[in-house]
Amino acid sequence: MPASPRRSSTVSLPIVIVLGLACAGIGGFTGYMLAHRGQLGAYEPVSIVEAGLDFDARLDTGATVSSINAHAIEVVGGSTPPSVGDTGKQIRFTLENGRGESRRIEATIEQVRGIKTSDCQELRYHVYLTVRHRGESYRLLMNLNDRSGSKDKLLLGRNWLRHGFSVDVTKT
Repeated sequence: MPASPRRSSTVSLPIVIVLGLACAGIGGFTGYMLAHRGQLGAYEPVSIVEAGLDFDARLDTGATVSSINAHAIEVVGGSTPPSVGDTGKQIRFTLENGRGESRRIEATIEQVRGIKTSDCQELRYHVYLTVRHRGESYRLLMNLNDRSGSKDKLLLGRNWLRHGFSVDVTKT
């Protein structure tokens, strides 16, 4: 029996080019839309769910971890100053936003880490708080810092940006 002729499974080159360009265009458009959807200005309105407080947060690309204005900090059964041994304990503190509104809340100390600033190095308590932005909630590690002398009561650092955001400093 003679062998049957093989059919060629080639597709014409122009069709491959058109399909490739179409896919690249769709992928590029999708990437563009996702990147621009996550673009934030230098300041963004957010709320801290646990406290029911609104903040005008400043995005700080130089900060590894976000920082929030907290005072009257009290570790339940802990010591002062901050100690690594306080990790896992409960902590009570008062959050205050830029409008002078404040709430006393309690959280679990996730870490006690050294923070290096332009003028000093100190140990700070770190807790997880829920940040609500544009209808979405994000659990975010924050250090507790008395920012009463600063205009910015909440700094969102690079750990915030890792949620798919980028900063466009031309946005207001």
